[in-house]
Amino acid sequence: MKPAREQKTADPGGLRRIAPILAGLMVVQLWAGISFIRSAAPTYDEPVHLTAGYSYWKTGRYRLNIADHPPLAEMLAAVPLLVLDPVLSLSHPDWIQMRRYPFSDFFLYHNRVPPGKLLDSGRIFLFVLLSLLLLPALALWGFRLGGPVAAAGAAGAAVFCPVLVSNLALVTTDGASAVLFFLVLWLLSGERRGAREWAAAGACAGLALASKFNMILLGPIAVGMLLLELGPGRSPGSVPRIPWRGAALFAFCAFAALALAYRFTQLPLFWYGLRDTLARMDSGRASFLLGRHSNTGFALYFPAALAVKTPIPILLLGFGSAAFGLFSWRRKLLWVILPLAAYFASAQLSKVQIGVRHLLPMMPLLALLAGWGASRLWSLGNRWRAFVAVLGVWLAASAFRVHPHYLAYFNEGAGGPAGGYRWLVDSNLDWGQDLKGLGDILKEMGDPPVYLSYFGTADPAAYGIRFVPVVKNWNVPRDGDAVDPAASGRVLFAVSATNLQAQYITDKTVFDWLKPKHPIAVAGHSIFLYDLSADPEGRGHLAGLLALEGHPRAPALSKSLMSLAPPHGRGE
Repeated sequence: MKPAREQKTADPGGLRRIAPILAGLMVVQLWAGISFIRSAAPTYDEPVHLTAGYSYWKTGRYRLNIADHPPLAEMLAAVPLLVLDPVLSLSHPDWIQMRRYPFSDFFLYHNRVPPGKLLDSGRIFLFVLLSLLLLPALALWGFRLGGPVAAAGAAGAAVFCPVLVSNLALVTTDGASAVLFFLVLWLLSGERRGAREWAAAGACAGLALASKFNMILLGPIAVGMLLLELGPGRSPGSVPRIPWRGAALFAFCAFAALALAYRFTQLPLFWYGLRDTLARMDSGRASFLLGRHSNTGFALYFPAALAVKTPIPILLLGFGSAAFGLFSWRRKLLWVILPLAAYFASAQLSKVQIGVRHLLPMMPLLALLAGWGASRLWSLGNRWRAFVAVLGVWLAASAFRVHPHYLAYFNEGAGGPAGGYRWLVDSNLDWGQDLKGLGDILKEMGDPPVYLSYFGTADPAAYGIRFVPVVKNWNVPRDGDAVDPAASGRVLFAVSATNLQAQYITDKTVFDWLKPKHPIAVAGHSIFLYDLSADPEGRGHLAGLLALEGHPRAPALSKSLMSLAPPHGRGE
């Protein structure tokens, strides 16, 4: 590999000079993430992840969610629960039968510790831990690549990347694996790799594998990068030296960390879970892109998700830097660019396409490239510095305009968060997180009962929502309340964006009648609230859905819907 002339960044004082900037960025990161946490109801899988992690600590046995996910990230999120000491009812029928979602719902909502305190303590602990690992590593790698400006630029790009902030702030396996993936590459990318770097990189690789099964890609990516360094692009006359000892230490530490996370005796569970995960990835799953549906995936799904969910300044600087780095074949940048490309290529092979979060390991690398690109432009003079400043202001403004609903971020090219549901749904926009916001909206309206088609597992009752279910949740079915929303003379219908687009509903046209209508309110960009009081046709469709699903009170509710005489002047 050609050792091209690199900008010297050995000045230790440079990093000290930007320390206040980095500290300020960390404060912004924590503020943004915790604000998002406080605003969000449990997302679809968070109760399962949290309950599984706590059960692993308390029982020592990996059962509840181990076939779908390795244990480490879940156990990290559950650390605060060891202090809160909630009850884990091992005699509950759902635990005995290993019904994950119902048992997790019971654990979260029927415990001596309030559900918000249980979940948010795990979220905050995991978010702070991952932020403290990621941002310093980003700054140090950025400093190595391009000096103080690259360090501050890389950290800033990460802080103002809503996809990264929101997914680090949830109790899932995505954030921990993405951060550990980045740490492995950072540790291996240095010019000098001693025993400490090899061992630390190996340990991080093992912990990444213990967090998410897709981290199996780390092995081929690391081996490929190390082999590339031995290739024909090395300095003339140099003899390739295979780092056998370092590679062996890396492999040993990776295996030891993985085995430790599985308590050694339960390590075979990793291989069973990996096998099942690979089978699921190949079998496909329902996905949605720009009005189209597929069970086997779209060639443009992940390119489109990356294009509309990433802030445009990061795309411009990141991919511009990648093009320059490949053209100039710079070793330092290749350790960023090629793993990023390899991970993206592997994602393209998957038939499971449900969220840009599956590209999360790419985001810190894109932020790093954006920081390096900013440093190169900064060095060209005042005009380019002004351009970098404009991009920085644009980036911050773009992120803050969706505050605190960072999960629903879409960039300006997609029409912002308001236009996001036309592009993508599920965990890109609507993961059940805005039920709390819907409760706030209804509270301001006097707490009227509503018809509700909710994509999520959170309990509406926890937010004071009285409802009649429409298109029930299949993992945690809820019967709703003994209310007739039409009895007050007003028919309100709340629909999650994922259900509106029928991603997981067999009849993809089920809500086509609703799409042309304008909601009277939107909770966090993902739950739409419609007033059908002056819309007989809409109420008829609603009555038809109740009958089609066999709601036990369908005849009485339908009669009330169709006989409604709304007050004069009340409409959508």
